[in-house]
Amino acid sequence: MKKFLFSLFCCTSLMATAQLCTPDTTIKVPGFYPSQLADGAVGTAYDQTVMILSFRDTSAIVGGSKQKVTIDSLKLTKVMGLPTGMGYVCYEPRCIYLPSAVRCIKLNGTPNQAGLFPLKFAVTAYAKLNGFFPVAQPDTIKNFSLLITGTSDVATIQEAQQLSVFPNPVKGVLHVAHNSQQQPVVTSMTGSVVALNWIHENGLWSTSTEGLSAGIYTVSVSGINRIWIKE
Repeated sequence: MKKFLFSLFCCTSLMATAQLCTPDTTIKVPGFYPSQLADGAVGTAYDQTVMILSFRDTSAIVGGSKQKVTIDSLKLTKVMGLPTGMGYVCYEPRCIYLPSAVRCIKLNGTPNQAGLFPLKFAVTAYAKLNGFFPVAQPDTIKNFSLLITGTSDVATIQEAQQLSVFPNPVKGVLHVAHNSQQQPVVTSMTGSVVALNWIHENGLWSTSTEGLSAGIYTVSVSGINRIWIKE
């Protein structure tokens, strides 16, 4: 009897949890949505739904060559880069998403640190080559950044509007847009200033990052700082 009641309780809890996320069935193009996450604030509960429509095919290295394979399912293995105090919830068993319908992930929690946090969704695509040979292809979705401001910190919000860094993460050219004529200063995680050749045009500063090692850097302009990632 106890086992039955426990099973009933678990099923009821799962059903209640599933109802917290209603997939957007109008999404037809595979990918992660929305394109931009809502901002959050330190000490304030955060709750953001991310919709997933799994891709139907991908490229995988098979026998030393790249080949197109058909995806059976997409497994979310980890969300990296979230501020402390936050986590994520999958709404599918074992975080496995089928390409047949839109499904949900929820980012939630109460962040306790401010900043701009580039997020990475680590996934593994499970597919079959020629409809028979199983293939597991890891990938990383890097479309998102999450801005967390200080609680009721108007100055922090204004700073976010005054200085933007893109793309983030970056492989080639980094762009910095801000409201002053001051040249950006880039520092490494050790605090060392990185010498870069900047081009300034119409309020936009641009520089090549090809010579930089992969890692996390900070760009500073007029006392405002932004964190960015070099891949």
